[in-house]
Amino acid sequence: MCPRAAPTCEICEKVVSKYKCPSCLVPYCSLGCFKKHKETPCAKPSAPEEEKPASPAKDVSVETKNVVVKTEDKASASSAPKEVPVARPITVEEEKYVLEKTQLEAIASSSEIREALKDEALQKLISSIDSSSNPLLELDEAMGVEAFRLLTEKILSNISKSSDKQ
Repeated sequence: MCPRAAPTCEICEKVVSKYKCPSCLVPYCSLGCFKKHKETPCAKPSAPEEEKPASPAKDVSVETKNVVVKTEDKASASSAPKEVPVARPITVEEEKYVLEKTQLEAIASSSEIREALKDEALQKLISSIDSSSNPLLELDEAMGVEAFRLLTEKILSNISKSSDKQ
């Protein structure tokens, strides 16, 4: 069995790529190339018909900014940046549960929520829920953790404030 040739960055076409765009799966090598790639809109390649969900659930694409986090600084510029996990598709059964862009922006810009998210234990809990094979069960269990419950209350409060402004 012969080894697969490593893909080359499709942005600079010079370096072996380590990452793929979470939207369109284009290989890239660095934060600089990722930013250059994101200057133009991209979309996930269409999947064959048999891979679509059988239920009437709605697939919702989640648009995120700053997907790649800069992990290198001047002192460690030679070290490789961390690989950022690619977001999995989110399926929503009822469209009323999908947040509006203004609601997402209100959450992202809340200093109260940003401060709460600095808690490493809370970060690990959220990561655990996100990577779980049964996230709904993990989410139910997390509601028993006071810091997580307070965070969800802050988020819901921001969502309702944002909805009231519209």
